Amino acid sequence: MHSSVSSQKSTSLISVSQLTEFIGLSDAVSDLVILDVSVPMPGETKDCYTEFKQRHIPGARFFDLNKCKETNTENEYMLPTVEKFKKCVERFDIKSHTTVVVYDANKEKGMFSSPRAWFMFMTFGHKRVYVIDGGLMQWLKEGRSTETGDAPLRLQSNYSPGQFRIAHVKCLQQVKLNIVAKNFQLLDARSPALFHGSSPELRPDIKPGHIPGSKCLFWIEFLEDGVLKSPEKLVEVYKAAGVDPKSSIVATCNTGMAACFIKLTCHMLGNSDVAVYDGSWVDWFLHAPDNLKIEVPK
Repeated sequence: MHSSVSSQKSTSLISVSQLTEFIGLSDAVSDLVILDVSVPMPGETKDCYTEFKQRHIPGARFFDLNKCKETNTENEYMLPTVEKFKKCVERFDIKSHTTVVVYDANKEKGMFSSPRAWFMFMTFGHKRVYVIDGGLMQWLKEGRSTETGDAPLRLQSNYSPGQFRIAHVKCLQQVKLNIVAKNFQLLDARSPALFHGSSPELRPDIKPGHIPGSKCLFWIEFLEDGVLKSPEKLVEVYKAAGVDPKSSIVATCNTGMAACFIKLTCHMLGNSDVAVYDGSWVDWFLHAPDNLKIEVPK
């Protein structure tokens, strides 16, 4: 199974059956950490940690994305500092060579937050990180067993983050300069209604709309029956949006969460250089000049 996992390096995606085989290898289990990285979808109020304790993939631990982020900001999901990320992952006995497999337990869509966790580990230079295609819902569809309760504590590791991949992250100033420079295509993963300003944002201090020059590609378009579409179908999704998935792309959304679907799917299609505008529309709406906000309701 080592070879099967290695073959997934280009896609960073692992199927339920591949993971099951991997878990079955006794020599590999000690170097494998499975993380449930579920967060509520926008508008949901559920407690993902409570749900984890009710049902999760055997051996998985709960990795709280709401605790592993920058908190000194108005934005919701900004990358933490290197030191904070190091402390977060050390609690799970993750080392630089550990194979990390992430999933979420999103009942409605199958996947939502796992691409964000994958993006975080990738950006901090972790070399072996994979997303379970379809998450817990696909695990259950295939009749796999689950555990209840909390996972046993593991020894803390001394984690050494890899080289921080600064090129994978863009800030407001870089996106602003690109409006004129046009060095990359800004691709927005929010719904067309939010993009065009016809659906209200959930946060009362944020209005809908979009950044000049951006295109809309709703993240839901990447999924089919709770799993990611085949590479052939993903190419068609990008084609329909008028975007070459192998071109220079920066992904955005509302908070930097759904944008990671764009990064993951482009990675699957051979483009590992896609960046994420961390902070995304919330950051833009709060800090960009008003003349650089398109289709914002009065």
